[in-house]
Amino acid sequence: MGAKYESKTTKPSPQLLKPERSDSMKVGASQLRQRAMRFLLPLLLLISSGLAADRPNVVVILSDDFGWGSSGCYGADPALVQTPNIDRIAKEGRRFTDGNTTSSVCSPTRYAMLTGRYCWRTSLISEVLSTVAPLHIETTRLTIASMLKSQGYNCAAVGKWHLGYGTAERCDFTKELKPGPLEVGFDYHFGVPSNHGDITGSYVENHWVYGLNKDSPSSPSPPYVTMSEKKGKPAKMLELNAPKRIDDEVMATLTDKIVNWIGQQSAEKPFFVYFTPVGVHNPITPSKQTAGKSKGGPFCDFISDLDISVGRVLDALDKQGLAKNTLVLFSSDNGGVNKPENATLVQNEAQKAGLKPTGPFRGGKHDVWEGGFRVPYIVRWPGHVPAGTVCDETVSIVDTIASLAAITGYKLPKADVAAEDSHDVSKAWLGEKYEGPLRPDVIVHSADGNFAIRKGAWKWIEGVPADDVKPTAKKAHADQFKRQLYDLKYDIAEVTDVSAQNPDVVKDLEKLLIRYRDGGYSRELPPADAKPKPAFAELPPLKNAKPLDLKTFSGKGWAARDDAMFCKADAKGLPFSGPVKMQDGALEFQIRLGEADRHSLRIHTADNAHSFRVVLSHAFMEIAKNPDKSEAADKTVPLGKTRVKFKASDWQTMRLTFHGDELTVEFAGTTTKAKHAVLAETKAQLNFIAFEGEIGIKQCVLAR
Repeated sequence: MGAKYESKTTKPSPQLLKPERSDSMKVGASQLRQRAMRFLLPLLLLISSGLAADRPNVVVILSDDFGWGSSGCYGADPALVQTPNIDRIAKEGRRFTDGNTTSSVCSPTRYAMLTGRYCWRTSLISEVLSTVAPLHIETTRLTIASMLKSQGYNCAAVGKWHLGYGTAERCDFTKELKPGPLEVGFDYHFGVPSNHGDITGSYVENHWVYGLNKDSPSSPSPPYVTMSEKKGKPAKMLELNAPKRIDDEVMATLTDKIVNWIGQQSAEKPFFVYFTPVGVHNPITPSKQTAGKSKGGPFCDFISDLDISVGRVLDALDKQGLAKNTLVLFSSDNGGVNKPENATLVQNEAQKAGLKPTGPFRGGKHDVWEGGFRVPYIVRWPGHVPAGTVCDETVSIVDTIASLAAITGYKLPKADVAAEDSHDVSKAWLGEKYEGPLRPDVIVHSADGNFAIRKGAWKWIEGVPADDVKPTAKKAHADQFKRQLYDLKYDIAEVTDVSAQNPDVVKDLEKLLIRYRDGGYSRELPPADAKPKPAFAELPPLKNAKPLDLKTFSGKGWAARDDAMFCKADAKGLPFSGPVKMQDGALEFQIRLGEADRHSLRIHTADNAHSFRVVLSHAFMEIAKNPDKSEAADKTVPLGKTRVKFKASDWQTMRLTFHGDELTVEFAGTTTKAKHAVLAETKAQLNFIAFEGEIGIKQCVLAR
């Protein structure tokens, strides 16, 4: 029997406080616990399912080079191309007319999508990452995947990655590709390393090239027939003993992978899908299912492949009964290709037929014009996002992480720590009421590193290319490299520069852009007096250093000026040469690269037997052994390479430290290491060589 307790005013006896435990009482307690669990378990499941319902599954479909006007719901001519599945997302969700990417090329936008941070804040200040680049996202940085994973989500990244693998400056695809997507929050990865048709010719699954023969990873390397080869042009590919991609089957293969992964998910645990199909990036390779079907030619056929992939993802959600609680975001990494002057582009056949891939906007991929950034942007979440609606709110790809944080109840770190440039636009997604614009302005960045900022109807273009842009690109895009202002309310095609009539607007936007750049974030307004953090610490003083007498050096075109030696050279290069005698020790000098293409420090050993070079460009530091006199010119041996970011107009310190057969080059906060027998030999001659522009050298010292 259970204990009988007195009222609170009566003191219970010790026996009542500690009743004797009989076997029958133990059984009774056990039964009570079992009954309690039978009652509590459904309640806990109900609570947890309620919490799961508040946190939707998330499917991001980020297409490639898919312009604003390339789908039916954005006005594409149905006689040329039909996109019923993309249109379905718009019909069942909300279509945005002012969806923007952060860059007019892919890698920077993909970085911004996952991190909520503008990519130009990193070392990548123009163009895209190479196929062999290291992982560009720091493994300690918050990403959509790591944020959602911390909330119990399963996370998969399937499709084009193009954010690098590993830590080496040149990724070795015959080895484990770590860190990679799995180290920034994803549980599963299957993808194309960089671009459709890239030099790997292979897929990557998790940490390895898919199907790689690890016992003999390089040989034999099955052929990968690229579009270039089909046109009779040789293509240099990586030697990988792994199954090769078949270009017109890549879309289907990637879609199979993500559909199968979705098929393994359930309503009991939320999931995040980052699906990045290769359509519609060059090479244009429509599948056998779509080839020849469109009046717009192969490009429109390829758009159909993209739409089919979207449809299969939507069908997979329906089949699993997950569509109702899944938020789908469809967009693109940059604007469409819009180069009608380039007769070799397949896209032009579609444009001649009447397709307007960038809609009413000027320019396209690579450009600073609106056509490079305006993209389809459609959100669906049944019961939450108002179906069949259109929104004119300005939103950006970079806003994804902050918006998902708001929806899932995740508190973001401070703006100077993570998601620095991501604004919460979830109210626009959900059709909720709000006052004023959700993001006060937006910064965009062209392939050439040219900044522009939009605020309201105004768009101001800074007109300054990144330091590492080649002279040929500067010439080709000269119309973009000047300060200009447009009123997009009345001039969406950016025809008339109105900067002269609105000097105060120009001044305000210029100050705002600089404030955001120097402040390190734009999710909040940085202090007015914000100064950029030092990009790197100064090198400690070199001990026992003695000046190198540059008066003993000579070189055509080199002349003294302001305690330094300067030279303006052409593409052939002009050397400034002189003797030196050192084995182990350090060589340090100041260099101002300016607008020159590159500087090469070529070092010869005794009797000119061998030589090696240390090359500084605006993007990279590279070390290589030069071919010996008896060797062919193509026998250069790469020894080290590091991406660098620095202000080329300022004097920078470069330090080379030799120790045996090892060389360490320190420059602008980076360290590049090399190891080779030639580095251990006595160094007898230095050659400072300028290429394509003016370079300055000063304060050269030796510490033996």
